[in-house]
Amino acid sequence: MIQYDPDPAINERIRRAVRYGQTRWAEVWLSLIMVTFGIVLLYPEPTFVGPQWRVIAAFVSERMAGSISIGFGLCRILALWVNGRRGRETSLVRTIGCVAGFAFWLALALGFAAAFPPLSTGIAVYGVLAIAELHSSGQAASDMAAEDTFGLRKRRRRVGRSGHFSR
Repeated sequence: MIQYDPDPAINERIRRAVRYGQTRWAEVWLSLIMVTFGIVLLYPEPTFVGPQWRVIAAFVSERMAGSISIGFGLCRILALWVNGRRGRETSLVRTIGCVAGFAFWLALALGFAAAFPPLSTGIAVYGVLAIAELHSSGQAASDMAAEDTFGLRKRRRRVGRSGHFSR
């Protein structure tokens, strides 16, 4: 592990700040994209008008898709803010958010792919956003493991040589 400062407390604060910047900013941007996507869908002008939207429009209305997108994006931003500013570990929430974001963007990409023809850039753009969410979910899951979110390491330490939990 990189040593940023000889003082352990300062070193830990710097390490967390660097880690936050490396792993969570992609999640922040993906959440903001989701919020702005929802805002566009809620704008009074119709969005689901082109033939490339026909499959998606068959499953969800613009109003419902916009509301889901904004609500979910804001929840993720709030979870990231709590994690980054309050010092509370929310990697489980982050992982769930990334997996759900993956499903959201993948559904859009598949909707555009299923509407082929016409070929739409939505397949590429939303496909890449889905892959970015998948990558972020791996980072969040790695943070969960480091935090021992489910207490697995703690439980393993309590197991004695006999294979039973010691008290």
